[in-house]
Amino acid sequence: MPPRCQIRALALLFPFFLGCGPVAYLKEVSTRAAIALEQAKADDAERYAPYELTKASLYYDKAREEAGHAHFQNAIDWGRRSRDCSQRASALARAAHAPGRGELARPIQTCGEP
Repeated sequence: MPPRCQIRALALLFPFFLGCGPVAYLKEVSTRAAIALEQAKADDAERYAPYELTKASLYYDKAREEAGHAHFQNAIDWGRRSRDCSQRASALARAAHAPGRGELARPIQTCGEP
């Protein structure tokens, strides 16, 4: 097969690889969830939203564990839950830093639930 045909074949197959589990895992967990978790830590969520931050951290660890067993769809689901809890922790921490806020009223809302 000539090199030109090989390149065309790869170009046609490339979109199919975008939906592949490992690629989606890298995009969702290794990038989005990790960044959201680090942002929550930077927003001092350990102090103002320890429950949500702990939950996000545990979900992130579970996502990495599932990926280690090649269960990429489960890993992506856990990563999304981690990102959700991290974003909630960041929001609570930023709200606590807002001027004129006394004790932070915590609405009854869970994060990371399917």
